[in-house]
Order: sequence, then C-alpha cells, then structure tokens
Amino acid sequence: MRAKTLTPGLALFPLRLFLGATFVYAGVQKLSDPGFLHAGASTYIGTQLHGFAAGTPGGFLLRAFALPHPELAGVGVAITEILIGLLVTAGLFTRLAAAGGMALNFILFLTASWHTTPYFLGPDLVFTFAWLPFVLAGSEGQPALDNVEWHPSAATARRTSLRPAAEAPAGAAASASTRRALLAEFAGLALAIAGVSALLKGSYKAPRTLTAGSGGAGGANSGAGGSPPPAAGAGASQTSSGAGGATPSGPSLPAGAVKLGPANRLPSGQAATYPDPADGSADILIRDSAGNLKAFSAVCTHAGCTVGYEGGVIVCPCHGGEYSAETGEVIAGPPPSGLAPRQVVESGGQIYAVPS
Repeated sequence: MRAKTLTPGLALFPLRLFLGATFVYAGVQKLSDPGFLHAGASTYIGTQLHGFAAGTPGGFLLRAFALPHPELAGVGVAITEILIGLLVTAGLFTRLAAAGGMALNFILFLTASWHTTPYFLGPDLVFTFAWLPFVLAGSEGQPALDNVEWHPSAATARRTSLRPAAEAPAGAAASASTRRALLAEFAGLALAIAGVSALLKGSYKAPRTLTAGSGGAGGANSGAGGSPPPAAGAGASQTSSGAGGATPSGPSLPAGAVKLGPANRLPSGQAATYPDPADGSADILIRDSAGNLKAFSAVCTHAGCTVGYEGGVIVCPCHGGEYSAETGEVIAGPPPSGLAPRQVVESGGQIYAVPS
C-alpha cells in the first residue's frame, strides 16, 4: 500500500508558520531591547544603520530613508515585521505579506549581510528565497484565512464595509470587505503587540564605562598630593596588549598613557568600554577570572556595531558574532576578522590606556 503523500501546498505550511513566527519575534525583540532606541547603546538602531550602510550596495537606501530618522525607521521596521508575521501565520493576504517580507530580507541582504563571507552564511539571503514560494503561490492548499469562503450576514457585511452607510455588499464584494476589516484588525493587533513589547523593555542600563582622563603619562602618574605611583614591588602593576600581556619592569608608564580610572572599579569577570586615546573609537577592557586585563577594539569587524562581554566571550549584539576574550579572534558568526588588540596598564591602583 502506497503511503499518502502531502500536496505541495501543505508541505510548505510549516515553512510559512516558521517565517511568520520569526518575523513576529524579530519585531518584538527589537522593541523590547532597552538599547534599541537609546543613542550610545551597543544595540542602538542608529549605530546599526551606519554599520549596514558602510560599503554596501544597498547603503544608499539607508542613507536616503533611514539614517536621517533612525529611531522612526527602527520602530517602523519592527512594527512592519510584526504585522507581516501575523498575516503570514494566519494566512491573510499571504502573497502581499510574503512580498513585503521578501523585500525586507533582500534589502537586509544588500546591507546588513553583504559583508558576510561565504555568502551562504548570511541568513537574509536564505530568508529571501524562503519567501519566494508564498509570493508566487500564496497559501494555496494550506490552512489559511485566504482560503475561507466568507458568507457574512447583511448586518456583518454592513459593519465590516468601508462604507457602512451604503447598501450591504453581497457575494464576492462582501468577502473582500470582510478581509479588509480583518486586515485592519491585524494591524491593530500588531500595534498592540509593539506597544506591549516597548512597555515591558524596562529602562536602559548603560554598560560599565571608564572615561579617559585628560592627562598623558606625566599627568596620569600624579596621584593625590603629586606622589608618583609605587614601585613595582610595592603595588600592583600590569600591562595588557590584548594578545598576551606583559609586566613592566618599573613604575614608569609608556608615553602617552591616559588614566581610565581606579582598578577596583573593574572586578574579575567584568568588562568596561572606554574611548581609545588615539582616535576616540570604542575599546573594550576585560578582567578575566584570574585578574588579568585584556583590551581590544570594541568595533565589530562585520558591520561596525559595538561589542559587549557576555558569558566569558566578546559578542556582537547586531548579528551574533563572537570573539575570544583571550585573543580577540573570531570564534563564531559572520565577522571576517578578529578584534584589534589594545594596550592597557594597571599601576598604582589605576588603569591606564596606551595609544596604539
């Protein structure tokens, strides 16, 4: 006896649900991130857009439409993702919603994923082609609201009509009117989900930051009362170049060293960002479980987002890139190269950054 086979349409039903749920989650994840709309946060939409626009074929679209108003663009994309996800999951206006999802993923492929190598590791290209069957065939042969034959009563037809004062529509006109009313209800649901996500995100908490002082090595050497830092045998003194670190032989600091702050502000297993004394770009300073310091550029080599430190690794919040906290080398995700090492010095209870 031959096994019963699924129709092509029904075989695509799980993919449709996956795409819909993923888009809803993508929109909720953006709006529930406290740093998404907070300038200076590592996940700030403006920072992401600048990274996406740099050296990509779709960058002109971002520069023209998104970068002038990054917060508005970010919220708009998030709400659109939620609406597309809801419509595709329910199978309402499936072809139109799938076309919107496909266009959005294609733009992201030309911007956010463009520098991903090899190309097939970029998820946006895969999503672009995953939408294609639903753009071409919609939800044909699948459980979907598009496939429901609507037979509303005269009162329901008048209530759902765009012109309720007019004569009640009948037949296909009544069905189209009901579907339009459902579309409006789904749009309202998308706005409600977006609003709840934004309300539940909580307040933004800035990462630990060390602010570089204005003095160079000579000024940084002076503590309270103008006394020099203690000799190597009398106090802690440590240098880190990011790749291995070395202990200086004496109390003197490298030329141009800039004081970042007290060493006790950075306990073991914690990290902090600071402006690079050479060019002002973001750097990240990590104290491992053994108390050793490591420092690297905090600018992700993939799309220019600011990295953070989580679970013992350096992570990029934009596309999931991961770097070793010991060497700065790429260990996962799309970054094409590792983070450049930076040099810091711990001396006399203070931490100093050294221009690279």
